[in-house]
Amino acid sequence: MIRSSAAALAALLLLSACASLLDRAANNFADDLEAAIRSYDEPAAVAAGLPAFLLLLEARLQSRPDDAGLLLTTARLTGTYAALFAEPGGSDAERRLTQRALSHARHGACQHSSLLCELDRLDFDSLDERIARLGTGQVEPAYVLATNWTTWIAAHSDDFRALADLPRVESLLSWVADTRPGFDDGAVYLYLAVLNSQRPPAAGGQPRKARAYFEQARSSSEGRNLLINVLMADSYARLLFDRELYVELLEAVVQSSADDPDYRLVNQVARSRAAALLEQTEAIFD
Repeated sequence: MIRSSAAALAALLLLSACASLLDRAANNFADDLEAAIRSYDEPAAVAAGLPAFLLLLEARLQSRPDDAGLLLTTARLTGTYAALFAEPGGSDAERRLTQRALSHARHGACQHSSLLCELDRLDFDSLDERIARLGTGQVEPAYVLATNWTTWIAAHSDDFRALADLPRVESLLSWVADTRPGFDDGAVYLYLAVLNSQRPPAAGGQPRKARAYFEQARSSSEGRNLLINVLMADSYARLLFDRELYVELLEAVVQSSADDPDYRLVNQVARSRAAALLEQTEAIFD
């Protein structure tokens, strides 16, 4: 009882201190938090602690609902939590979190630039014209919007209305990749790869493009980001029913000793997911 009370008090003190920090510099604090999360080597601790910070950011948005920086930061962290810790495959939690992240990303991007407003409602000619008018100052908000849009589509891949957004998001991500090649350590290519792995060839999918983007992401990462292999196995290899590639990619992750500080948390999560997916090999390819 004493230990639980002490833990509760410590949590309250921590939240109070963090709230104070967020009041002074919410966006800078969130950036530092993201850096700390990336280098942390215990996923369970981050999974348990990150929701508290998300709630603090949501609380700040109550009084600053149109703060573009705060909206985009909240979208990034919410999307990160959904991608790393929500049960994948369209679980209720994944759907809700990606919807919340996308909502913040859309609002934040629109507040940053009117050119990024309501891109989901434009016809494709108008969308292309709008994207062509974007400048380098819109790369970051466009990327936050496009990446959260991508994870939302992946979480709702059984909904044809979500899949109908694929060309829009690909256009926006392609613009980011063309404007800033290798942006976000090549993760821009990873999102393009995931987008192109959402549908089989018979349904209009383009697995060759997906493979090329996965390879670009792997090259840019130089082996530091093991999650690329996991996503390539779980989306591309499964899409093509390529058991050999599936096992090869996942075994490489499990056996890897990569320990780049910027990918420490991601790689721990990747190893855990790879091991779990390997155990499902027979069920998937039977």
